[in-house]
Amino acid sequence: MRGTANRLRRSATGEADTLRLRLHASGTDAGVEALLECSGDRWVAILTDGGRTETGLGASARTALTVAIQALAPGSAAALLTDPELFAVSWRIRQAV
Repeated sequence: MRGTANRLRRSATGEADTLRLRLHASGTDAGVEALLECSGDRWVAILTDGGRTETGLGASARTALTVAIQALAPGSAAALLTDPELFAVSWRIRQAV
């Protein structure tokens, strides 16, 4: 999986508000554009897979991203969630937030 954090916007308090990612599972066509937004004490993940959009909510950015990925088509979700590179993406999210 290749994942890149394209943009991080911070609030006046210095906490992360928005993070944009592109995720693509290695060796497959599975790929999504992801937008992670902090809303109070919850994170919202919005994934776009071609013309389809899925949303996930969670107490952390990683939880919201996982919930949204699980809502994708089974093949895409499995490819994204089982790719070892998801750990690298998770690390990038942790560093950015």
